[in-house]
Amino acid sequence: MNQVRHGVNAFRVGEVELLLTVTSGGEAVHLARVADPQGTGRSAVHDFYFEPSNRRSTVLERGYDRAALLAPRWAPETLCGRVWAVMIPGEGGPWNELSDEVAFSPTCKRCLAVMDKLFPAPLPDERLPLVAQLVADSILDHGHAEVRDVPGDQQQPLRTAVRTLVRQRAGQNCRSYVHESMIFFVSEAIYAEHAEENQRAAAEAIDRYYSSASS
Repeated sequence: MNQVRHGVNAFRVGEVELLLTVTSGGEAVHLARVADPQGTGRSAVHDFYFEPSNRRSTVLERGYDRAALLAPRWAPETLCGRVWAVMIPGEGGPWNELSDEVAFSPTCKRCLAVMDKLFPAPLPDERLPLVAQLVADSILDHGHAEVRDVPGDQQQPLRTAVRTLVRQRAGQNCRSYVHESMIFFVSEAIYAEHAEENQRAAAEAIDRYYSSASS
């Protein structure tokens, strides 16, 4: 029975293929793109990895496709701008039998940040304009608003839509803060305009709480 040989340790984000790599002396797992057609690509591993004198060669030949790993396809720098040393082992197993080093996802925060931008923008939910309108109304009336249970892919579109509406309608800036699925909006200038009203509402809420607790 033939041993399955694996190709490069890479994955796709949309139309972009990304190779999982490591740098010399670093522990983070980085990402490298396919090289620019006008540039010079490099291979996922150096050719000496497959030389018989190299202790890695037997394991590599058993687990990986030599042609795939030596194809000069990859940009010499990672997404975060570092020169990478070699592809980190993946489905074909570690480079040698004394190691357990494999990885299937990046850990470099800068590479992850660049990768995030490669994903297509999420389609806004059809209810988002109405929700944004209601949130903006609350901010204009009180200076703040809170929205719960917002799906992750809808958080940024909602934040952008609300800030735009508040700026258009009141000429004021609006900040937004996210905690898990909750978004809190506040416009300090509008809040200051309603400070007395907000304080009175808070006092009344406290009075109602103690009244109900004592009854």
